[in-house]
Amino acid sequence: MAIDGVKYEVEILDTAGEEDFQNMMDMWISFGQGFILAFAINDQESFDVIKQKRERIIKGKRNKNVPMILVGNKQDLQSERQVPYSVAKELADKWGIEYIETSAKTNFNCKEAFEKLVKKVVENNGNNFGINRKSSCCCQVF
Repeated sequence: MAIDGVKYEVEILDTAGEEDFQNMMDMWISFGQGFILAFAINDQESFDVIKQKRERIIKGKRNKNVPMILVGNKQDLQSERQVPYSVAKELADKWGIEYIETSAKTNFNCKEAFEKLVKKVVENNGNNFGINRKSSCCCQVF
């Protein structure tokens, strides 16, 4: 992935449905540099558990300023929406993170979500990845 002329190698770990593997989740959290807190806009329960996942990340990283963004997926299912945009945006604002809606089905805003997260990871690292060289970071999707 290239952002602002710099190529980044991004390792993405999708942990959806992996809650049963508690020890591995802690390892994934400690390894991750950035996190996408994803929920389905047509599933209130998936939104409700985001708060717990964020707390687990903060506890595991021992840092409230971990690079993360909130992502409402399934934007293509507006007619089935259970989580209003304003509610998700308000939560993201409360946490001081960005909110973006995506659709994996139509590929709407998917690249943009990862770009936003990688920029946050780079900012968090003080741009220590270097300029105009291939760099790497690990992003996780929860």
